[in-house]
Order: sequence, then structure tokens, then C-alpha cells
Amino acid sequence: MVTIVVIALPDSLFARSMIGPASRPDDWQVRLGRRPRAVTLLDVLSMFSFRTWTAYDRIVSPLAIIRRPNTTSPPYVTYILQTNGSLREVRMSRRIVVVGGGVVGCSVAWHLADAGAGEIILLDREQLGSGTTWHSAGNITWQPTPSHDSSVLYALDTIARLERETGQNTGWLQTGRLSLAQDPNQIRRYESYHRDATIRGIASRMLSPEEAGRLNPLLNPESASAFWLNPLSGRVNPADLTAAYARGARQRGVRIVENCRATELEIQSGRIVGVSTSTGLIAADAVVVAGGMWSRLLLETSGIALPQWSVEHFYVIADVTPRLVASTPSFVMSEHRVYGREEAGGMLVGAFDENAKTIDAAAMPDPFAFTLFEPDWDKLAPYFQSAMEIFPFLADAPIRRFINGPESFTPDGSPLIGPWPDVQGLFLCTAMNSEGVTWSAMAGRLTAELVTDVKPSFDTSHCAPARFGRQAADIDWLKRQISQHATEPARRSD
Repeated sequence: MVTIVVIALPDSLFARSMIGPASRPDDWQVRLGRRPRAVTLLDVLSMFSFRTWTAYDRIVSPLAIIRRPNTTSPPYVTYILQTNGSLREVRMSRRIVVVGGGVVGCSVAWHLADAGAGEIILLDREQLGSGTTWHSAGNITWQPTPSHDSSVLYALDTIARLERETGQNTGWLQTGRLSLAQDPNQIRRYESYHRDATIRGIASRMLSPEEAGRLNPLLNPESASAFWLNPLSGRVNPADLTAAYARGARQRGVRIVENCRATELEIQSGRIVGVSTSTGLIAADAVVVAGGMWSRLLLETSGIALPQWSVEHFYVIADVTPRLVASTPSFVMSEHRVYGREEAGGMLVGAFDENAKTIDAAAMPDPFAFTLFEPDWDKLAPYFQSAMEIFPFLADAPIRRFINGPESFTPDGSPLIGPWPDVQGLFLCTAMNSEGVTWSAMAGRLTAELVTDVKPSFDTSHCAPARFGRQAADIDWLKRQISQHATEPARRSD
């Protein structure tokens, strides 16, 4: 005897048996099960019409499950038709697809699973972390500012939790950061940060030039007038942090699919119903686009202009003598827009370029996994000259490697996190402005809270994805603004 299981669940559940969404919101779907029971085909079909049915070899329920496909608010109400003819109400979770497997996307997937948000699927066009995450410098720095206070403290807690729960080492090394200043306004700002840190019990220090010189043997103590040592700073290995998020996500049931390229969002009647990919349609009740520099291209297929663009961001690794120990504090001198740290005994020196070179993601080589651009020595030169004034030993140090890769920015330096107002179930978590590693924990948690309709733990007023309105469609304006403001991370290091 064949059992009829009547299902009208979220469209996402039909992808499991390769059935597409109903052709009309009031359509019903029917599947065949293999377990005998009292409800007959005639009983069911006399109550409901249907359009699509297929063999279904997994027991969903001993009885018929009934639900209208156009119900959108989670948790989904489902009714089980019992043998006595009555309906028993149960609850079903929804399917959420996360597009993008960099450090941010993996954080989103982990946080969603940790929140019990439903069935989570994470897609990456190539391999996890192969876009921009892998070439990040991996610096994480706290400071008492809106963008780097609670978000960084949460990141530090999250790193410790991930290592404890997954056993995956993230490479976290707390070194502290030395912030240098000559400008009187900048000095007053660091003194203010020091006071705030001290009040909060953070062992911040304003150093004399001699004390600063003892922390880094390459430093010219006369290169600055003030030195602020911030202890809540360090670095991770971005690939290992991504792996920790991914391992934690898998432990919570997330399905991770690599080499699966999202090609188009499926939107019906103003709501998301799935994602078309290079391997087929994946139906979904919510989609989080965390695709970094590819996010804009994906949303363009749905007529949405995302206010982000990519620019070249570079740093070099110099083989300095004497060699640096791993615990050497990192440094920043925002007046010159340069930063750096120890790297395998050498020195990493990077810059946030003024009038940065913009990149059209659509024109980039394909595939672009673990790929860099050609070195731009002319762009680097003025920043490296400034770095040599701070660290004279760099003048004779050979350059071991030039890292020049893409980073996605917005016109105001704040990320795009939250729901897209015109499409129900579509969420953005992208354009991290070269702060993807630092903000990954915050961004993942905030996105999970917004998707599950939980009160946000972080301020959302600055990161609404549609905040630029129609200007986001003006590519010339967008490129011009982002090229001029790609130095924002250096200013945030003030």
C-alpha cells in the first residue's frame, strides 16, 4: 500500500526532490511515500487539488503534512492530517542560503546555525576564502570608537570560543599596536583614547620615544612626537579563522558547497524564493549575499544597484635586519596612511592609497581564486618612503613579496549589512572596506539577528544597504567616491 504525503512547505524544501516552486501561490504539491497507513489517495485528493507530484523515498511523517506555499513568516506553520481526520499544528524551520564563503560568509553561516535559524547552505564560487580573505593582513585592533569598540571586543571573544569549540587554531597572536603621531590633533586623539582605555581597565600606555624604541629595534624614535601602545591588538591567520568558522558551521549542520557559483537571484512577487547557480536552482526562504567584490554583480541580475566597488589594496613584506620577533607590536601612522607588523621575521608594510585604482569585478580574470594583480611600485613608492622615515632599516631591506589584491569599499567607509528593502527575505553582508577579518564576527552576528528578527546587538544606523538611494546606480560617482575614500581604514586607526 502506498502512502500519500501531501506537502505544501516553503519552496526550499522542494529543491530536495528537484521540484520547482508552485506555479501559483494557491497550488498544492503531492509526494509519494513508502509507508502504509490509513489515509488513502482518494481521501487526500478529495480534499485538495494538486499540480506536481513525485516519488519521495524519505519518511516525512506517518501522515499527510499540509501547508500553503505562500506562507512566508517563520516559523512555518504546518499541519499534520491525523487518522481521525483532525489537523495537528507543528512548526517547520526555513532554508537560508548564504552566498560567499570568505571569512564574512563563513561567519554568517556559523552565527545563523548557532542561532538555530533553520537549514543553512553556504555556497562559494571557488574555494572557501579564495577571493579576498586569503591575502588579508589579518590585523585586529581595538580602539574606543564606534567602529572598533564593541565589534572588536566581540571578535576577540568569538576567536577564543571558536578555538575552544572547534579545535581549529586561528593563529591569533596578541601583540599590541603602536600608534605614532606628529600632528597635535592626532596626539590629543591618542591621549583621549588612552584615558578612555584606562578608565575601562585596559592597560593602555603613552610611551616615551625611548620606550617605543625598545619595543621595535627598527624604529627611529625621532620619527614621531607621541606613541600610544594599545594592548588589545594582534593578528590572526585569515585562512585559519575562515576554517574555524566553517568547521563550527559544519558541526552545527551547515552544508557547505564549494565550486558552486551563484548566477542569479530568484525573486517572485517581491520575495526571494531561491538562487540559480552553476549547478542548478537552490530554492530558499532567505538569501544572504556575502560575496564581497562579486556581490554587486549578482544583485545586478535582479536590477539592484549595490553601493560598493572594488579597488586595489597593497602591502609588501621586506626582509629586514635585524629580524623581528613575532611578539613585536604592530604599528600605524595614519598621518602617512601606513601600517605594518612583523611577518615571519620580516616586516609587512601596507598603505591605504589615496586616489586608489578602481577595479571592475566584471572585467577581472575568471576564475580569480587565490589570484593577485601585478605589483604597482609607483603607487607604493610614496608610502614606502614614509615608512622608511619611521623605520630606516627598510632602506636596505629587499622586498620578499608584493601583495596587490582587490578589496570592496563603500562611499562612506561603512559596510552594507541588513535587509534589502524591496525584496522580502534578501539580506546583504558585504563591502567590508578592508575590515573583513576585523568585522567578521560582528557582521555575522548582526546578520543572523536581522534574519531571525532578533534585536540587534550592534548599531545598524550606519550600514543600511540602500542608504545611498539612486546614487548607487551612478557608476562614475561610485568609483570616484570610493577611490577618494579608500583611505578610510587608515583614518579609523586614528
